[in-house]
Amino acid sequence: MALAKTLHSVVTLLHVNQTPDLMEAIVPGEDRAADVEKDRAFAQQRLKKCVRETAGHAEVEMRVVVVRGSPAQEILSFSKKGGFDMIVMGTHGRTGLRRVLMGSVAESVVRRAQCPVLTIHLPFSDP
Repeated sequence: MALAKTLHSVVTLLHVNQTPDLMEAIVPGEDRAADVEKDRAFAQQRLKKCVRETAGHAEVEMRVVVVRGSPAQEILSFSKKGGFDMIVMGTHGRTGLRRVLMGSVAESVVRRAQCPVLTIHLPFSDP
């Protein structure tokens, strides 16, 4: 926020609701459309709360966008279409088997982004 304020920038908070796996999508009796809408609304509500709690103190204009898809792919696509100057994103810092199984959105974005990417190491919490 300090960087955005110094540079008189607008901050866009982007959240990507990950597209469900194929097996999840074909489970009989599941209403995926309702779940997807609930997920989108929840993410949007949380981000708007963050804006209310942060934007006034930081004196930075903030926007909220929630999309659905593959996280790295959607972040890259959104940043390219929007002509952003920088991507700032968290990274969990997973290593070993967890990283192999879960992948690394941050790493994929860093490798493929057409603008600078600032990663912030977030504390890892085991669910």
